[in-house]
Amino acid sequence: MRVLEIKRYRRALFQTTAACAAVTVMMLLPSYANAAEWTVLPRLNLRETYTDNVRLRPEGSETSDFVTQINPGFSLAGVGRRFNVSANYLMNNLIYAEATNLTRTRHRLNARANAELIEDFFFVEGRSAISQQNISMAGPQAIDNVNVTGNRADVRTFSVSPYLRHRFKNFAVAELRYAHSIVSSNANTLRNSQGDSFLARLDSGKDFNKFQWGIDYSNQMVHFDSSDRTIELERSIANVRYMFTPQFGLTGTGGYERNSFISIKGSPSSPIWTAGFTWTPNDRTSVVANAGQRFFGDTYYALARHRTRLSVWNVSYNENITTFNQQALFGSGFNVGDSLSQLLAAQNPNLNPGIIQQNSDALLGLDSPDSFFGPSNFFTNRLFLQKRLQASVALNGARNTFVLSGFNMTREAFSPESADAELIGETNAALLRHTRQTGGNALWVYRLSQLTRANLDLGYRKLSFLNADREDDIRILRLSITKQFPHILPNLNGTIQFRRNERDSNRAMSDYRENAITAFLNMSF
Repeated sequence: MRVLEIKRYRRALFQTTAACAAVTVMMLLPSYANAAEWTVLPRLNLRETYTDNVRLRPEGSETSDFVTQINPGFSLAGVGRRFNVSANYLMNNLIYAEATNLTRTRHRLNARANAELIEDFFFVEGRSAISQQNISMAGPQAIDNVNVTGNRADVRTFSVSPYLRHRFKNFAVAELRYAHSIVSSNANTLRNSQGDSFLARLDSGKDFNKFQWGIDYSNQMVHFDSSDRTIELERSIANVRYMFTPQFGLTGTGGYERNSFISIKGSPSSPIWTAGFTWTPNDRTSVVANAGQRFFGDTYYALARHRTRLSVWNVSYNENITTFNQQALFGSGFNVGDSLSQLLAAQNPNLNPGIIQQNSDALLGLDSPDSFFGPSNFFTNRLFLQKRLQASVALNGARNTFVLSGFNMTREAFSPESADAELIGETNAALLRHTRQTGGNALWVYRLSQLTRANLDLGYRKLSFLNADREDDIRILRLSITKQFPHILPNLNGTIQFRRNERDSNRAMSDYRENAITAFLNMSF
């Protein structure tokens, strides 16, 4: 079994890195590599954690453990006139002192690449990722890989997208795009998928200042492995925008969507329309909003952004029929860390975006994808209607940084429960038919000195299973102090962190409490 697991993992790792590797090889050709800037940064992260509830079990059945982590990794960045590459990799080796049978290795990868192969005409994008996440909302909710709950699995994503773009002078801009994607997991009952999507778009050019128009056609086909199930999502839409002033305009769309999947809520195909407005009073503020009709009923969309010298504000709301696989590939909205990255970019316009992202992650302590509490993209083989409201504000001053966020997300299944029976069991499949996740996060970073900072992170999430009498309240507290040691190594820092993770549930034997202390040592060379 172990050999088969290793072979399966190596094959998946190859798939997830193939797109970025292919683009990178093209960029290494002389015509691309000349005048390019390449940076390779090896890293090593050492951690020792003591937890009093390593499996996140109810009171009376807790077990404690010491967990050692030896995590080598690297960052790669390449920037040229016609390409951009970035990759971050970490090998997460976890060694358990008591439960030695739990010792294991996890991999994390986030890689992106894009290239302009024929100037102003032919482009290609690729990205791949490996991460870990909780499988079900009903199980224990670990926030990193230390906890061994039986409710956590790898997610691997890969996509490559070649596309053509052509400008018909100032009359119009045309784009023709194809994308192939793969989503897989080591949770054998999650149906891995392969997707193929086509997009054709024609948008008005600079000749149309007041009356702007566009025509879009998209077709997405997702095939689920180990089954005969294929879904198809097709849209044909025309859109118009009339600008009353350079800052304000009215918008409208109309067309038809033809969707092919087994629906438990009637026909998934119908005409589609929206009406709304766009308002950009200045280069620091923008608002877009619309409302309309789709096959599932009324639909709404909104996105508002505002920036000052010391703050960035974001609010978004969207609704869509989607799948776990699509959300794993593309996400479902901006992430809270993005707010601080936007602010740092505005305050430091000459810094490379990669450096901005690294500074943001380091400042906020984003050492794992789950560090900021947001709604969970729980495993499911079903299609669902997702409605997500999210807001955040980031403030960055000389000594203090604050990040506040809030969210409310509902998911309502449009596919039968039988699709999830093997994945999470019939009981949990029924629980996840209609869910709501509501919560928020508050983080405060205080710079004690030029080399020392303190972080306080408070997170709350309420999980509501709307077709059953169950509610879970999850609370997280993290308090840490980080100090840099430039006199030893230029990029050496250490952190001491206390964490409390607790869940209160009205379902018997679902409560748990965990206290953990971790010592970190981070270095790059």
